[in-house]
Amino acid sequence: MPTRTYAKTLGYLFLFIISVALIGYGWMMRQFERAQNAYRQGDSARALEFYGGVESPFQKLPWMSALFKEEYEHLNLNAVAILYSQGKYHEALAKLEGLPADNPSLVETGDYSFWMGNLLFRQAVESKNPESSVNALKGALSEYQKGLVAQPDDWDLKFNYELVRHIFAQQDRNRQQQEQKVKTLIEKMRPQEPSRQELAPEKRG
Repeated sequence: MPTRTYAKTLGYLFLFIISVALIGYGWMMRQFERAQNAYRQGDSARALEFYGGVESPFQKLPWMSALFKEEYEHLNLNAVAILYSQGKYHEALAKLEGLPADNPSLVETGDYSFWMGNLLFRQAVESKNPESSVNALKGALSEYQKGLVAQPDDWDLKFNYELVRHIFAQQDRNRQQQEQKVKTLIEKMRPQEPSRQELAPEKRG
């Protein structure tokens, strides 16, 4: 009899845990849906607030990011997109760089590469150090290229990739033109040797 009572108690406990989990999942999905709707409607501030609420359980229970992988990716990448649109590039980059800790495979997706490329491109634009700017631009090009491997038909990735390639091509043309100008200037400054016709005739004895 005690064994049956014990099993019955465990059964009720199990059902209670399942019920709580389902209620929690339902709440989370509802918040996620509200965040998505706000995001589509352009209400970025409200969407970011909802995304923060949805993300809270993932932060407390990291294993949930593997269980609800797709939802976790969407909420975080959309949050990055909102931060980017608000000009909060450092926050967006910090958030994006932290995502692979919970989901390492995310870095291989086209969406991750798209936003990482965008943020590196923004770094290149804002940097006052020419070397840092070029390095960031190279990083952006690499990310877009990697993203196209994962999503070869993504037109946003294609456009951004070609844009950065064009920038580098333009830099090369400008450098070649500048080098040619320098060479031409040096040639003009170089003393010319007189030709045979210009040499004075030898004196005859």
